[in-house]
Amino acid sequence: MKKLIVLTLIITMAVFMLFSAGGCFNVGQKVAERVTEEAIEKSIEEEIESEGGEADVDISEDAVSVTTDEGEMTIGEGAELPEGFPEEVPVYSNMEITSSWKVTEEGKDTFSISGTTSDSGKTVFDWYKGKLNSWEIENEFTGESEGESTYSISANNGTYGLLVWITESDGETIVGITAAKL
Repeated sequence: MKKLIVLTLIITMAVFMLFSAGGCFNVGQKVAERVTEEAIEKSIEEEIESEGGEADVDISEDAVSVTTDEGEMTIGEGAELPEGFPEEVPVYSNMEITSSWKVTEEGKDTFSISGTTSDSGKTVFDWYKGKLNSWEIENEFTGESEGESTYSISANNGTYGLLVWITESDGETIVGITAAKL
């Protein structure tokens, strides 16, 4: 899991650098993409070198995808559900996925996606409560502070543990879903 956090930080910094440079240097955007891809690959490979791992990075106009021996991650517009995402895990239909990843540790898959919607956090929360009625709800939380509403549900169905977190602020709702094989 530590590697995943390091990889996420590396990718986030690279995406910021790439998109910042892309706006200023349209002529050299392809060169900037390739240089950034190589830098990210090198950083990731150094991080996972002790285990003989490799990384493949693909930067498109709107997204960054990273694939390693342990999993895959996509950040940006056009992100989709990761390969093998469990069908029994509900995904809010009016949400644009902005990041996704899958990692396999000790033969068990963990999936995560996040996205945005213009629907209220309460609407999304209520939708999940209805969709998870056949799951064992382990914990629920709702709260509001300084104009920001937060909701979360953790549940399991005997096969997957699930955490859904929802944050609404300034008319935008962010939804995050993590499902881990039990």
